[in-house]
Amino acid sequence: MKYRYSNYIFFVLSIVLSTTDAAIAQANMGQIRSIDKAWEELGLDSKHHVGISVYDLQKKKTIFNHREDNSFTPASNVKILTMYAALELLDEQLDAALYIEKEDSLIIWGGGDPGTYFPDREQPAALPDFIRASNKKIIFCDDHFQTTRFGTGWAWDDYHFTYQCERNAFPIYGNRLWILRSGDEITVTPAYLTSLLKVSTDSVSDEGKTEWGDGYFYTYNPIESIEEVEVPVTFFKNDVQYSWAEATGKEILFTHKPLPPDALHIKGSSRDTLIRIMMQESDNFIAEQLLLACALKELGHMSEKDIIDSLLYGPLSDIESEIDWVDGSGLSRYNLMTPRSIISLMLHILELKDINYLKEMFPAGGKTGTLQYSFKGPKGIPYIYAKSGSLKNIYCLSGFLLTKSGNILLFSWMNNQIPGKSYELQKTMEKFFSFLYEQY
Repeated sequence: MKYRYSNYIFFVLSIVLSTTDAAIAQANMGQIRSIDKAWEELGLDSKHHVGISVYDLQKKKTIFNHREDNSFTPASNVKILTMYAALELLDEQLDAALYIEKEDSLIIWGGGDPGTYFPDREQPAALPDFIRASNKKIIFCDDHFQTTRFGTGWAWDDYHFTYQCERNAFPIYGNRLWILRSGDEITVTPAYLTSLLKVSTDSVSDEGKTEWGDGYFYTYNPIESIEEVEVPVTFFKNDVQYSWAEATGKEILFTHKPLPPDALHIKGSSRDTLIRIMMQESDNFIAEQLLLACALKELGHMSEKDIIDSLLYGPLSDIESEIDWVDGSGLSRYNLMTPRSIISLMLHILELKDINYLKEMFPAGGKTGTLQYSFKGPKGIPYIYAKSGSLKNIYCLSGFLLTKSGNILLFSWMNNQIPGKSYELQKTMEKFFSFLYEQY
C-alpha cells in the first residue's frame, strides 16, 4: 500500500514540476517574442546598416542580438579599446618623461603625457617643473617616437580642427594654439606663434590654420567681448623646442639617442583623470597620446601599430579576429568592430575594474559628457552609461544599462550608413532602451 501511495505522490509531483517548467519556458518564450517584437517595431533594418548585442551580466549570457557578428566602423567606440589598454598597461600616474643625467646635461625622452598644461593651462605640470628645477643643460630626444603625427586613415582635410591634433613625444598645451581675446586685446599661447597669426573682424567668428600649417587665422565679431578659441599646432622641426623653451624659461636642445633601459622616470598626469576626460568628452588627442604612452610603457617605443598588435595577440586574443584596430581615438575609417567584440571587451574591462568605476568614467545619459542632452533617465536619474561614437553617417553607442529591477545589461548598438542626422535615430534607440529598462 505504501508503495502505491509513494508512486502516486511521485506521479503528482512529476505533473506539477512539468507544468511549472512548461509555464517558465512559455514565459521565457513570451519574453523572447516580446523583445523581438520591440526590436521589429523600430523598423531600422530598411534604413541603414545596424547591429546590436545585449548581454545580461547576472545571467552571463546574451539575451538579444541582431547582426552582432557584422563589422561596423565604430568611430569613438574605439576609445573603449584605448581605455582597456590604459587600465591594463599604465600605472596610476603616467610617465611625463624618462631621463638620464650625464655630466652637465639632463637628457630627456618624452613620455607622451597629454596632461602637460592641458586641459587646464594654469595647473602645475611635472615635466616643466622638473626642467625649471634643474641647473643642467636640457636636451630632448624623440628617437623612441616611431610613428607619424597623424594616424592612418584620418581625413586629410580635418587638419585645422581641434578634434584632430597632431601626436608627438612632448605634447604641451594639448598641442593647440590658444587664442584669448578680451575686447580687442588678444593673447596667444604659445606666444612665439603670435607673428604667424592673422587677425580680422567680421560678423561671423572663425579660426584655423593654413593647409601647410605655416600660418594661423582668427576672425572675431567685435560685439562679443570675450572669447577663447583653439587651433591645432603644426609642429615643424623647431616648434617643440620653441614651445618648451617658452614654457620653462630654459634653452632646449635636441639630439638623437636611443632610450636606454636604465632611464629614470618622472611621474606625470593621473591615468584615471585622463581616461575620464577621454571618455566623457571624447577627446581624441588624449586617446591618441594614451595609446602611445601604453606603447612606451610596454615596448620601450611609441608605435600605435606595435602596441595594438601586442594587445590583440596577447590579452585580447579571444576577440582579435573580430577587430581591425588602427588608432587610439576612432578617427580612422579603417577601424572595424562588431557589437559582439565590444561586449567581450567590456567583460575584459570588468575583470580589471568594477561597475562603479565604469559609472564614473562613462558618460551618463541626461547628465554628463557627450550624453548630457540625450538618453535621459526617468525622474532625471541616469540609467544609460555609454560611450558614443560619431562620424559622418555613423552613430554607435556602447556601454551598460541599469534596469528598473536593478539588473545590469551590457550593450553595443552600432549604426553605419545613416542618412541625414542621427538625432531622430537616437530617439528611436531610446524606445528600445526604455523597453529593456522596464522589462528586465
